[in-house]
Amino acid sequence: MRIALIHNSVSGRRVALETLRTLIEGEGHEIIRVVDHTADASQLAASPAELVVAAGGDGTVGDAVRAIVGRGVPLAVLPLGTANNIAFTLGLTQPLEQLARSWHGGLARPLDIGELQTPDGPRQFVEGVGGGLVEACMASFRRQPLHRGEPPPWQLVRALRRYLQTLPRLQTRRWWYSVDGEPRTGDYLLVEVMNARAVGPNLELAPDASASDGLLTVVTASESDRPALAAYFKDRLAGRDAVLRLATETARAVEMHDPHTLHVDDELVRLSAGSQVSMRVHAGAVNVLVPPRS
Repeated sequence: MRIALIHNSVSGRRVALETLRTLIEGEGHEIIRVVDHTADASQLAASPAELVVAAGGDGTVGDAVRAIVGRGVPLAVLPLGTANNIAFTLGLTQPLEQLARSWHGGLARPLDIGELQTPDGPRQFVEGVGGGLVEACMASFRRQPLHRGEPPPWQLVRALRRYLQTLPRLQTRRWWYSVDGEPRTGDYLLVEVMNARAVGPNLELAPDASASDGLLTVVTASESDRPALAAYFKDRLAGRDAVLRLATETARAVEMHDPHTLHVDDELVRLSAGSQVSMRVHAGAVNVLVPPRS
């Protein structure tokens, strides 16, 4: 296949471009265009590429998804990041060589994307939007960045430790929102509107979510969930199997009143007091190639 490649050489696994070229061309594909993750990703969908490949972490995959919406070009993913939440949600956990080999006869799986409408305009998201714990930790990472250059497992460990340190200091706050027009209110440690199963350092907050069903998953955690969240982080840090079950409901549209600050995937968005925002899902916005079922 003729491939346009977007590549992040400094993502978690730090795989060099020449290594990727050898891997991809060794499976019989032709790379006709390479776009650095810091460049204009809109070049990816230009003819005559038959496939766009995102080789990097969730940020790189998100850039590729947004660039090809409505262009009719399918996407493939080589997960090279630290968390790889999008690849995890799509079940793309195979070795890189196996993934590249599967593109010849891969199945096209629809991938939904979300859209957040704010007073300043729309923003698209692939993983999720939320406030509370995840947003607070992302703000902490901006103030005190994690060590760069470490292997992904150590980056995840440091991120999870930061979550565990932040949780005891985090206060619940009142949230007002609606799910498909039905009003909700409550005092929560976190509210997440998710397209993927996981956000942040591979926090599987919505284990039953699908990014291919045309629905968003609204996840909330109240004060009574604080011990379960702490236990989840401790189990992850200890290398134990960890399952977290929080309150969830699915929706096609969500509205929030005065959310203050939200993370939109890995970006922080500050909103003026009293702002009203809404989220909706674009079902099957792009097609992603996944390995055929065995």
